[in-house]
Amino acid sequence: MITEKGTVKTSIVHDEKVYSELNKSMHNLGILYIVCGAIIFVLGLLLIGITALEGLEDSSNFILIVVGAVFVVLGIFFLIMCSKSAKTALQYKRTQELEFFGDYLLEKGYTDGEHTSTNKIYYKWIVRVKETANFIFLYNTRATALAVDKNSLPPEELNTIRSLVGKAPKPAPVQSDNKEEQ
Repeated sequence: MITEKGTVKTSIVHDEKVYSELNKSMHNLGILYIVCGAIIFVLGLLLIGITALEGLEDSSNFILIVVGAVFVVLGIFFLIMCSKSAKTALQYKRTQELEFFGDYLLEKGYTDGEHTSTNKIYYKWIVRVKETANFIFLYNTRATALAVDKNSLPPEELNTIRSLVGKAPKPAPVQSDNKEEQ
C-alpha cells in the first residue's frame, strides 16, 4: 500500500509458505545429493560384485561406496536442517512490516503481536535480491532475508520496490480494452 508519505508499505506473516520458498534451494540440493549418492553407492556395489565374479580384487570400488554414502548423509542432513529451521521459526507468530523510502527501508518486527525490533536498512547494504514465484527476498546479510509478498502488492508498487532495491522492474501485463462486438 502507498502511505500518506508516498512510501510503499507491506506486511507479511512468516508461515510455512515463506520458509518453504526461502529454503527451496537447500531442499533441492539435499534431494540431489541423496539421489546422486544413491547412484554412486549402487554403482560401487555393482562394481564390487562384478570384480568378485571375475575373481579380481579391486579395493578402489570401496571408495565409490564411501563417497556415495557421504553424499546420501549430506543430503539427509540438508533436508533435516531445512525442516528443523522452519519448525523452530514457526514456533513464534512473527510478522514483518517493511516500509520503502527513497534511500532505505524500515523493517519492523512483531513477535506474538508485540513490537520486538525496528531496523533501518540502506539499499546499498542489501547483499542479494532473490525473487521466487511468490516472494522477493532481500538479504541484508548472507544468512538473513526480509520477505516481500508479491501477491499482496499491485504491479506498480512491486515494480517500485524492484527498482529501489536495484532489480529491473518487470513490465506490467498488457490488457486489451478492445472488445469484439458480435
